[in-house]
Amino acid sequence: MDFAQLDKDYGHFYAPVFEIEVEGRNLIREGMIISGVTVDQSLDEADHFSFTIDHAFDAIAGDMKWMDLFLPATKRLTIRMGYAGKLKLMLVGMVTSMTVKFPASGAPQLEVSGLDLSNKLMQKKEPRSWNNMKHSDVVAALAAEYRLKSAVEDTKVPYPKITKDAGKNDFQLIQSFAQKNYFEFFVFGDTLTFRAPALDSAPVVKLEWHKTLISFQPELNFAGQVEEVEVRGWDPKAKKEIVGTARVGDEAGKQSHSKEKSGGELISSSSSEKISENARYPVFSQQEADQLARSILNQHAEGLIKGSAESIGIPDIQPGKRIELDGLGKRFSKAYYIEKSTHTIGGSGYTTTFHVKENAL
Repeated sequence: MDFAQLDKDYGHFYAPVFEIEVEGRNLIREGMIISGVTVDQSLDEADHFSFTIDHAFDAIAGDMKWMDLFLPATKRLTIRMGYAGKLKLMLVGMVTSMTVKFPASGAPQLEVSGLDLSNKLMQKKEPRSWNNMKHSDVVAALAAEYRLKSAVEDTKVPYPKITKDAGKNDFQLIQSFAQKNYFEFFVFGDTLTFRAPALDSAPVVKLEWHKTLISFQPELNFAGQVEEVEVRGWDPKAKKEIVGTARVGDEAGKQSHSKEKSGGELISSSSSEKISENARYPVFSQQEADQLARSILNQHAEGLIKGSAESIGIPDIQPGKRIELDGLGKRFSKAYYIEKSTHTIGGSGYTTTFHVKENAL
C-alpha cells in the first residue's frame, strides 16, 4: 500500500491511541491510568504484551487496585492500537505475569504482561503419537483441540507415525513441524496459522529513508550460505539409502525478476570446491527427504540479509508480511520479509521497530 493512503487512513498519524479490554471490559473506561503499552510480535515465538498501570494503590482501602480484574489468568485480553478514529487488532491473549512496584517515592504501579493464545499450547508436556498423518493434519487437530480456528496449508508428506516426546509441549511440536517443512507458525487473534512463508505477497507499505523510514541497519552474512544440501536416510523396506537434494535455484521467493543472487550463488565463485551441507535424518520417503533438504537450504538462504528498522507507529507492520524500503541505494532498496515487530505507545508517542530478512542481494 502507498504510504499516502495509510497516512489518510490513520488521520495523518496524529493522536496515537490504544484500547485494552479484558473479557469485554475496557480498562481505561474502568478508570485505569495506563502510561504505556508494548506489543511484541514474532514468527519465532509467541507474541508478548506488557503495559503499566499508574496510581494502582487505593490509599483509603490500603490495598492494590485492579488486580482482581485480571484473575483468573484464563481471562481473554484484547489489545488494539492505532490513531484516533482507526484502531487495528494487535493481540488477543492471556495475562501470565503481574509485577507490583512500591517505589521509594511516588505512587505504586502495576505492570501486567502476557502472551497470545498460543500460550494454551505450552501447557501439556505428556508424550503423544499419531499414526498415518501429515504434519498439517496434526496441526489442524491440535488447533481444534485448543478451540482455535485454523488456517493450515497441506504439508503433503504422510508419516507412518508422528511422536511427541515427554517434556515437549504442543507449541514446540508445531515449531519442529514448521522447521522441517519451511513453514511458519503463529497464532493471531483466535486463529492458528501454519503455512509456507508469504514471500510473494504485496508489501503492506513502502517506506523511504529520511522521510517515512527513521532508520535501517542491514547485515550481510555469507558464513552460513551453502550451494547444496543433501539429506540422507535409510529405507528399511527397500533396504536402500534415501538421498534428498536441494541446490542453488531452489530457494523460495527469490525475486527472480531482477539480477539479484542468492547467498549460494554469491559464494559459488569464492571457492573451487562446492560448499554443501550433508545431514542424516530418519526419513521415511524420497518425498520427505527432498522436502527436508529444501527446508534446510531455505533456512540458510534467508539469513543472507537480516536488518532492523524503525518508523513512526504503523499497526500494519506485522510479521509474516512484506514491506518495501526505499532511498537506500540499489542494493538495499527492495522488498523484505518481516519476521518481528515491536509496537510501543508511551509518553513519546507511537513507534514501531521491526526486523526483516531477505535471501537475495
